Amino acid sequence: MPANKYALIRYRVINRCLKDFQFATMEKLIQVCEDALSISPISPRTIYQDIRDMKEDDQLGYIAPIKRNREKGYYYDDPDYSIDNFPLGEEEIKALTFAATMLDQFRNIGIFSTFTGAVQKVVEAVNIKRLSKEDDLLPFIEFENSPLSLGQQFIEPIILAIKNKKVIRFKYQRFATDKILSHEIHPYLLKQYHNRWYVIGLHNYHKQIVTYCLDRFSGDPEKVDIPYEDVGFDTREYFKSVIGIITSFEKPQKVVLKLTPRQAWYVITQPVHSSQKVKKKKDHFIVEFHVIPTYELTMLIMGWGPEVEVMKPKSLKSRIFELHKKCTE
Repeated sequence: MPANKYALIRYRVINRCLKDFQFATMEKLIQVCEDALSISPISPRTIYQDIRDMKEDDQLGYIAPIKRNREKGYYYDDPDYSIDNFPLGEEEIKALTFAATMLDQFRNIGIFSTFTGAVQKVVEAVNIKRLSKEDDLLPFIEFENSPLSLGQQFIEPIILAIKNKKVIRFKYQRFATDKILSHEIHPYLLKQYHNRWYVIGLHNYHKQIVTYCLDRFSGDPEKVDIPYEDVGFDTREYFKSVIGIITSFEKPQKVVLKLTPRQAWYVITQPVHSSQKVKKKKDHFIVEFHVIPTYELTMLIMGWGPEVEVMKPKSLKSRIFELHKKCTE
């Protein structure tokens, strides 16, 4: 039977105890396990079984060389042994390498670089490079890379503010204006969309949920010593009827599009929204969404050009028509 999480923690604690103290009595092992798990009491029988599993359980695969000295207690017969040194299985190595390769895409972002270093240490420990016989990890997989966007230096302080429930103040400049205004928000969510990072929270003055793009920050955000308001922000509910990052107070509407077969297959294989429904007709497809017709939806439809015709709602159809008209003026 696979070990439960408490057993796995006890294995780690026992391993560290034997490495740090060389010898450990049963009483000592019980004490350190109780301290680590904040559980009391842990019976000698449980520790006996843990030691047996570490020594003999083929599924764990530790085969730990644990011996017992009558006077000093338990110890590793091989002083260089540690379950931390135990090699991962082939599938685990593949998964870890894949994760490390993905994480490497964020190496230039301060807080993510910490994770990259941790993963890299594990990768080096299992000697991935030697196993793959390549200079780089998974050189046959290339992830999408984008230029380093502005504002990424603000990610770490915003994450800490959300985690520690702190209000932040920052100066913000909107596009197409020279005016820089100061805002205070109770931050709830950090979200990436189209290679830009956004912070979403409660505006301290207007008491509404607002969204700000980090690349328009003017200077570092600073903590504000006022009570943090937690309104129970639900990210799934907030973005439920939205395509993109910006929502509004409008009610969701039924959006109906007529697509050519070529464009339809792109939408079918990569759905635009969870409410998407597709109906196949003789020479075209009908795609329906139940969403708020936001700016992002408009830009998405505009990008499909002559491959799409807006059927409903009438207001969206008129908006797309006027935009295309301006493009030809």
